Amino acid sequence: MDIEAYSYLWTTQKDAYVLVETEYGFGIVNKVDQMVLLIEEDALEDALVQKMLSEGCKVYKDILEAYSDVGNE
Repeated sequence: MDIEAYSYLWTTQKDAYVLVETEYGFGIVNKVDQMVLLIEEDALEDALVQKMLSEGCKVYKDILEAYSDVGNE
């Protein structure tokens, strides 16, 4: 599993990609484009979420909160 292919999530596009709490865990969301990043492999998604958390990516309680925070980085 190569999470470095997704390093933009916590580096160059860190302000756009955020984590949103859901009833199933965290969702990876581009709050600027208002799109959810779907990862088919559970282990990869878990690794990406953990890396984003460790890199200090923003976490929101719901998707509307994330979408309304555009431009407030």
